[in-house]
Amino acid sequence: MKSKSARLQSMPLTLLAAAAVIAAASSSAIAAEGRGQRYSPGVGGSDMTSLLVPGWYGQVAMVHYHATKLKGNDGKDVSVAAAGTQATPFGNVPYTANFNRVRTDTYAVLPRITFLSTTQVFGANLGFTAMLPIVKRQNSFEPNVTLGSALPAPAATAVRDGVSQGIRDRLNRETSGIGDLELSPVLHWELGDNQSVTFAPTVVLPTGNYDDTKSVNAGFGNFYTFRPSVQYGYIGDGWDVGARVVLSFNTRNKDTDYKSGNMFNLDFQLMKFVTEDLRLGVQGYVVQQMSDDSSDNALAQAAIDAADGSRMRTYALGPALAWIKNGGEMMIEGKLLREFGSRNRTEGTAYWLTISKPFGL
Repeated sequence: MKSKSARLQSMPLTLLAAAAVIAAASSSAIAAEGRGQRYSPGVGGSDMTSLLVPGWYGQVAMVHYHATKLKGNDGKDVSVAAAGTQATPFGNVPYTANFNRVRTDTYAVLPRITFLSTTQVFGANLGFTAMLPIVKRQNSFEPNVTLGSALPAPAATAVRDGVSQGIRDRLNRETSGIGDLELSPVLHWELGDNQSVTFAPTVVLPTGNYDDTKSVNAGFGNFYTFRPSVQYGYIGDGWDVGARVVLSFNTRNKDTDYKSGNMFNLDFQLMKFVTEDLRLGVQGYVVQQMSDDSSDNALAQAAIDAADGSRMRTYALGPALAWIKNGGEMMIEGKLLREFGSRNRTEGTAYWLTISKPFGL
């Protein structure tokens, strides 16, 4: 069996770059390796402005992220290309392939358990939270193959069909499984009657299913992520405002020698009660990579350099509706967040449904 380095070096650089870009998922739906990150942008919603008192809380967030666009370093649509040669009875025939139909989908269930105690540290209630995602990812695209040498019509058709099928077999993937476990202590401050601040220094463990030879995986890789977050909530007489700032710092992936750049995430919401039980408003998020990716593999590093550090970015905005039962017995929230201004990643739409319920002490 070829070594990891040998496998990478045997792949055309264009095909290697194509595999990296196509392996987008989500939002979560994916650190910058594979064009994703270990934080689901948009997961922060009406829970950011919900009353939090000591006790147990359960939450299940469900998301479908769908994208049909790939954005380059300049923010424009890109046609991802692969190139190589195909052995035929007429000799080795060079080819190029542009992907004229790209589709990536991530379906995720994010069950979370949180406990907040009556014990106080630095004036904050001390607690913990844990989340283990269940993920299904799909990549699908249709290559348009152009041959670099003239062949008789029947042979040319057969070669194009064979090359197209070979590329689809390598890069079209579907996978499902357990994702990467998140664990964090929680410090929660109540600032008067209508403001709160929550600090959660999260550690993400590589528990998810992962194979570095596949273009999509349930887990993100054999590395760790330190992800501190600060959340602010304001509950007003009319409008409620919430925001969560998240930073992600990644170690190097031991299976690929790839280190994803540090990430900045901002989730925000502006919601207003339209009845005693319903809140309507807007939510959104910002994703901005703060530092370059890096790799010990020369081909991968060349692709990173060609993309100016492979820093990704996107923004999203959309409507949200939340139903709160009896002032807080349970909350169900739905939202649709449309991305724009993306760079070095997919651009799509995230559909969220979140159920949150307190269980008491």
